[in-house]
Amino acid sequence: MGEIESCECSIEKCDIFDFMAKYVGLSVLHPGGFKATRKLADACQINNQKRILDIACGKGTSAVFLAEKYGCRVEGVDISEELIKEARVFARKSTAGDTVSLQVGDALNLPYSESEFDVTVSQAMLVLVRDKSKAIQEAKRVIKPGGYAGWIELSWKQQPTAGFLDAVSNEICAYCMTNVLTFEGWEKLIIGSGFADIKTFRYSMDLAGLKGMIRNEGFSNSVKVMSKYLFNAKVRRRMLSLRKFMNSNPQYFGYGIYVAKKL
Repeated sequence: MGEIESCECSIEKCDIFDFMAKYVGLSVLHPGGFKATRKLADACQINNQKRILDIACGKGTSAVFLAEKYGCRVEGVDISEELIKEARVFARKSTAGDTVSLQVGDALNLPYSESEFDVTVSQAMLVLVRDKSKAIQEAKRVIKPGGYAGWIELSWKQQPTAGFLDAVSNEICAYCMTNVLTFEGWEKLIIGSGFADIKTFRYSMDLAGLKGMIRNEGFSNSVKVMSKYLFNAKVRRRMLSLRKFMNSNPQYFGYGIYVAKKL
């Protein structure tokens, strides 16, 4: 999906999303977890009559969640062949059946014709692409007139200082966070990319804790994640460092749900 460049991925230095997925083992990485996904789906008026495209679907967890909860047909696309392979295995093991289909594709050049979908959703995707406006335009292109495009994105509550952004890169190695915009910045970008109207839901960042992890990851994977935290000192040290940094900077960390309708 046109991902931003980062350094070689090691447990101490890879970008925070890669660290959480590869070393911690989390499968739900977007802000707000499935609680936010439900809010996004409701705002986009998803139901069992709709055809949905999950852009940058990753391991397929949200695609399966939407299909199971709302009874809709969901197609997922991600630039990573490895993630699509994992997503297909996950979908086959779920109760979604053949209502979920997944393929490799680029968010900047979606492999679909114009006006194919009722809704597109993306979660923590725009912070990872070089051309955010192009990604937004592609989402708009493939939805029908009257359809919705929705995003969940990490969002700054206020414009961060240069010192804060330097710490984001050098203290916690969250390189993707240098690509984050303020709430107003995301709104301006989406409207400037071709949408006439946008609805925004603003939230403070909430580190969900154990209950939230079980809700998002399920009991089995939560046990695996907790085992890594307890028995891998490098994982534990970096997770504690991240939590401390975020708790020390509540004036910045938030996330937004952004929903735009195609006229």
